[in-house]
Amino acid sequence: MEVREENLNVMLAELLSERGLKALGEVIIKDRGKSPRPDVHLILNGVRIVIEGKKPGRWDELRKKCIQRLDDSICDLCIMVEYLHIPIESLEPTQMEIKKALLQATYKVGIMTYIERVGLERWLNIPVREDVEVYNNVSFDELLTYVMSAYDKLVREDILSPVISRIESVIGSFARSIETSINVDRLKKVLELREGRERDEG
Repeated sequence: MEVREENLNVMLAELLSERGLKALGEVIIKDRGKSPRPDVHLILNGVRIVIEGKKPGRWDELRKKCIQRLDDSICDLCIMVEYLHIPIESLEPTQMEIKKALLQATYKVGIMTYIERVGLERWLNIPVREDVEVYNNVSFDELLTYVMSAYDKLVREDILSPVISRIESVIGSFARSIETSINVDRLKKVLELREGRERDEG
């Protein structure tokens, strides 16, 4: 039995949509087919989710693909799925048999978001993040839970406030460090600034 990875990925996306993602909002599934774009692209309330799935032994390839998808701004959340065991017995399985087997399958799952790729911890005082969350030997129901929690975490996390706070802190520190050493009259002359009356008369 040989089922194409693209087929498995699309069926998995349909199952995720049918079983729980719709509870979070409208889901649009795009199958990219033979395009170099991702096999499955879910759009959930404006959040772009890519599912990259591979058969066993190709985890490093999955990780590289997810990094590429995020760095190329193709998605906000990338889900890596390694199909560890899919209990399909038929030599020529139907789509329904494949979907049923995926519900009983076991997976290795990795989840990566654009937040991990931004790398804010490099200049903000926040804990360093793992670049990917990995879960081994998970069931379909566990996979669904991980996807929904990752989506929820992504939409709730505020990454702008720490950035704004850091910028304000740097600007304030710079202003305080130079305020006692500035010759205001000299600065006005250099910048060719004149008093209001002089400007009006000019």
